[in-house]
Amino acid sequence: MKPFELNKDKLFKEFKTNKDGLTQDEVSKRLDEFGQNVIEGKKKKNYIKEYFIQYIQFFPILLEIAGILAFIANYYQPNQGNDILGYAIFGAVFINASFTFWQNFKADKAMEALLKLMPTIVKVKRDGKVEEIDANTLVPGDIIILEEGDKIAADAVLIEANEIYINTSSLDGESKPSKRELKSGGAKRSIDAKNMVYAGTSVVNGSGEAVVVATAMATEFGKIATLTGNIEKGLTPLEKEVINMTKILTVLALLAGVVFFFLGYFSGKGVLIAAIFALSLIVANVPEGLLPTITLSLSLASQRMAKKNALIKNLASVQTLGSVTTICTDKTGTLTKNEMTLQEIYLISGEKIFLSGSGYLTEGEFKIENENENSKNNLSNLLKAGWYNSRATIEEGKIVGDPTELALVAAAKKCKINFNFEKIKENPFSSDRKMMSTFGTMEDKEILFVKGAPEVIFAKVTHYQDKDGIKEFDENVKEKMLKELHNFENRAFRVLAIAINDKDDENNLTLLGLVAIMDIAREEVKEALGKCYTAGIRTIMITGDNPNTAAAIGKKIGLRFDGVMTGDEVAKLSDNELQKLLKEKTYIFARMASNQKLKIADALQKNGEVVAMTGDGVNDSPSLKKADIGIAMGSGTDVAKEASDMILLDDNFNSIVSAIEEGRTVYFNIKKFVTYILSSNIPEIVPYVMSFFFKIPNPLSVIQILSIDLGSDMLPGLALGSEKPEKNIMKRPPVGKDEKILDWEVFKRGYFFIGIIEASAAMFAFITFLLSHGWQYGQVNLNDPVFHAQAMTMTLLGAVTCQLANVWTLRSWDFNIWTLSWESNKAILFAMVAVFAWIWALLNVEAVQKVFNTAHVPLSDLWILIPFPILLLVSHETYKYLRLKKMKSLHFD
Repeated sequence: MKPFELNKDKLFKEFKTNKDGLTQDEVSKRLDEFGQNVIEGKKKKNYIKEYFIQYIQFFPILLEIAGILAFIANYYQPNQGNDILGYAIFGAVFINASFTFWQNFKADKAMEALLKLMPTIVKVKRDGKVEEIDANTLVPGDIIILEEGDKIAADAVLIEANEIYINTSSLDGESKPSKRELKSGGAKRSIDAKNMVYAGTSVVNGSGEAVVVATAMATEFGKIATLTGNIEKGLTPLEKEVINMTKILTVLALLAGVVFFFLGYFSGKGVLIAAIFALSLIVANVPEGLLPTITLSLSLASQRMAKKNALIKNLASVQTLGSVTTICTDKTGTLTKNEMTLQEIYLISGEKIFLSGSGYLTEGEFKIENENENSKNNLSNLLKAGWYNSRATIEEGKIVGDPTELALVAAAKKCKINFNFEKIKENPFSSDRKMMSTFGTMEDKEILFVKGAPEVIFAKVTHYQDKDGIKEFDENVKEKMLKELHNFENRAFRVLAIAINDKDDENNLTLLGLVAIMDIAREEVKEALGKCYTAGIRTIMITGDNPNTAAAIGKKIGLRFDGVMTGDEVAKLSDNELQKLLKEKTYIFARMASNQKLKIADALQKNGEVVAMTGDGVNDSPSLKKADIGIAMGSGTDVAKEASDMILLDDNFNSIVSAIEEGRTVYFNIKKFVTYILSSNIPEIVPYVMSFFFKIPNPLSVIQILSIDLGSDMLPGLALGSEKPEKNIMKRPPVGKDEKILDWEVFKRGYFFIGIIEASAAMFAFITFLLSHGWQYGQVNLNDPVFHAQAMTMTLLGAVTCQLANVWTLRSWDFNIWTLSWESNKAILFAMVAVFAWIWALLNVEAVQKVFNTAHVPLSDLWILIPFPILLLVSHETYKYLRLKKMKSLHFD
């Protein structure tokens, strides 16, 4: 049973009600049967629990274990700085957990936004009386009274309609008010029925009465809420990668600990000393600064994206953008400007007129073909007829009204026409009439202006305005006009016929001509699509517009597609059939419903695609939540914004492409600073191991290891995270879903290439300094603590100075540093200054020296530090050059 198909009497019978409404006893029974009219939100989260969950993720657990081990090591070997390391690790975990929780808390508002749209008080007829009741007590069969400004609390079928228009933008994102009537208009679904009003929408004009047919979660609004609430968002690629990195680093740390425990034990160090050594080694293997650096880098990236009109809500989603393989985008406002523009006019007297200037506020010029002495006058009359027969206004930069009518007003203003019409009466547009007329006076003469669907207007026309006067509209003239009409329609124009009469009569009209209106494609979209195709990203248009218009816009902007499919066709396909079709071909989807967008997103994801989906209405929220990246329009509903991962502030497709470019950049920037941070682990570990197995003094203290991880490494690592896109970033294929940040290339460069050079630099600086000041091998305990502190300072500086060279060479993953401007990343310059200031403090500030066990080293000894940063820079740049040359030979660039 479809309530919208029933007439008034059958509706009353079906819902056991009448024109006087339900009785109070019947209402009570139905409340017991159907329950209260409440949109049920998801179960309220325990935010205290949600906060503490941040501490039991993989990486935080690894850091927490490392912190505990540091305290254990400090217990058995006090005054080595392990306690400070433990506090620092737990501090990093606390900061990161709090920051991540706050980001998630701010984004967790979708269902609350839904509930805000529902009214609290409604007017109903009960027991023959009109009364105001709590909207929660509405039941099916209630007769609701609708007036201008009312919010609608349930789905209902109209039984009375007085020029009633409702705002459905909360459901479908459409800004244009939708007229409601007493007939369904041939709808097959309740959401399309012209005689229905819906929960969550509002009355913008007119009045009416309606029978409630669905409440609470049975409404269209409730169904969307249920669908949105039931969709669980999967982990982002970055969240999966953090888990992956944690597992790998955990295994490596534990493996190193076990191996060196046994090495220490069998070398005669004893169980306790070997165990403490193993624990310290495990802690040294854990990059304490990695997690906060990733979080801060993503936060900086999201700030950069906001400047490009892409507002990121979930930080982990920044990197997901780099993996996007398919963009499913709306047409209106995203690929087009959402500014209907009158581009061409055909006067029935034979002139073709082309109008330049797109949008509502721009200037434009008229180019007339087949011009005659009356052309400009006839053109002026047609434009007046279009402007005076509309509700739209453009005054002092303020734009109000329907986009199609605004196009007519804008064209009239471009022609410098003045408004000199006094309206008496208006016959509004309706889906049945497909026309609108306005009667009034102009220059003291009565006149009727008419506009509408050409086929409707042609049937009412008896005369036409020829170049030399009024003539009879015969079949030959009609045939000529139909030919021009088809020419416009084949080019995807929205076409209106304009006519007039000298009395208030919509029959016996005089035809003036045809106007061709189109929503202009954004100028930058073609280039943006080209970038997508070069980057291996396909774009699918999903629109509520008709197939011909969608296809024409698609061709105009350079969209690649194999065919056009309508929502009805999609509905007939099984999930497997759609999945197979999308694997082989790309379609434009027209006349689509919200549940069909969800179906498309699901099919693409099952094909292994990473999907970015745009939307603006409440009905889009399920597909936005389902997609890997949900992108809400800045002009869209709050519900769509809350369900999304990203908000497009300017509704522009080009901003999506810029965001994807930023997402890819973030992926490689994270790769760079992970390599950077891991490379400093080797010069931290090697000195510690050598002091354990060889007869040398301790080259590096635990607190000095911490000063590298959370001191000198942090700012340069963040600076790498703010590096601009590399020149080939949008010529690469999308980052694979299974592509790891912590891959063999990162290990090879970080641990076995750069790390070995840095470890060699640290030990060379330590041993050379000792030898140059009279030390002999085998002398483990140095009598002079200042001398020992100086030697350890040299070890520390050996690692830090190499890291200064490392940050420059890692600015690009593939290209040599001389291809980059040294001014393009000012954050690195700031980081360099900060690290040099830190080095100066380690060498000269007594308070810093006391905490970090460093000492002043004479300038004459610092030459020891020079060779290895140069070696690192030259060797890594040579490696990148040879690797890129090999990639080019394999056509990977």
